[in-house]
Amino acid sequence: MAPNTQTQDFLEEGYGLSRGYAPSLRLNFQHQLLRDLLGYSISPDIVVKGNLPPNPKIADVGTGTGQWLVDVSYEISSAQLDGFDISKEQFPSTAWLSPQISFSELDITQSLPSALEGKYDLVHVQLFLCVVRKDNLLDIMKNLYKMLKPGGFLQWVEYDPTSFRVVSPEPSLKQSANDKHIQIIRGPQGIATTWPSELPVHFMHVCFEGVVAKDYPLPPQLYMPFMLCHLCAAEEVSFTAMNNNRSEAEGPSFRKLLAEVYKECQTGVTMTESPMVVIGRKG
Repeated sequence: MAPNTQTQDFLEEGYGLSRGYAPSLRLNFQHQLLRDLLGYSISPDIVVKGNLPPNPKIADVGTGTGQWLVDVSYEISSAQLDGFDISKEQFPSTAWLSPQISFSELDITQSLPSALEGKYDLVHVQLFLCVVRKDNLLDIMKNLYKMLKPGGFLQWVEYDPTSFRVVSPEPSLKQSANDKHIQIIRGPQGIATTWPSELPVHFMHVCFEGVVAKDYPLPPQLYMPFMLCHLCAAEEVSFTAMNNNRSEAEGPSFRKLLAEVYKECQTGVTMTESPMVVIGRKG
C-alpha cells in the first residue's frame, strides 16, 4: 500500500504532521534523541573555536516546542534566543522559561521581514523534511542567509532518507512490513528524497563559506527509540494527509501496516539511519 496521488500531493504541498499535546511530546522526545546522538546543541565547530560573540543573538527557525532553545539557554545564559515557527500552536508558555527566550510566528518560505535581516550570529534549523517542497528550498535558504550577520553561522540538522535501511539481528526474522514502510517513505517512484544529502551543495549555492557536513549513524541502542518517533510521525500523517472515511480507506490501512511494523520491531527488526549536520558561515 503506497500513498495515493492525492496524499502525495498533500505531502508535497502541505504540512503532513499534526500539532497538539501528543505531537508536541513526540517532538520533545525526538529532540532529546538527537541531542543524545549529536552530543551537543551547538556544534563544537562553532562554539569551541570561539566563533560566537559574548552576547550572541540566536534564532531557531521551525522551533516547534522550543526545546532546542531551552537547552541553549542553560549553556549560554547571555544569549538572546528567538524561536520562529509558521504556527504558534506548539509554543510553550514563556511564563516558566528563561526571559532570554521569545517566540514569534514566521513563514520562512515567504518574504523575510526587514527587521530580521542581518540580525543573528547563529541560525539553527532542525528537521525540515516535512517543510521543504519541490520549489521552496532555495527561498528558505536565502531567507536563512539574510537573517545572519556577516560572519554568522547556519546550523542545519536533518534526517537523510537516502540512509534509511532495515536491519535485523537474524536473517530468518520477518521484515516485510518494515520493507514496505521504507518503500512508502521513498514514494511512488521508489526514490528517496535527496535534498538533505545534497544540503552542502545548496549551502555553497547560496554563498555560505567553510561548509562542513557530518553524518551521525545511529548506534544500535538508539535504533528503536528513533523508530518509535518515526512510527508516531507516520501515524500523524495517516490522520492528517490520508483518507479516513471508511475502514478500508488509505489511513486505516496504513495504520494497520504501522502495527505490523511495530510487531516486527519487537523481534529486533527495525530501521536505522544517519542524520546529518551541515554548517556554513556567511561571508
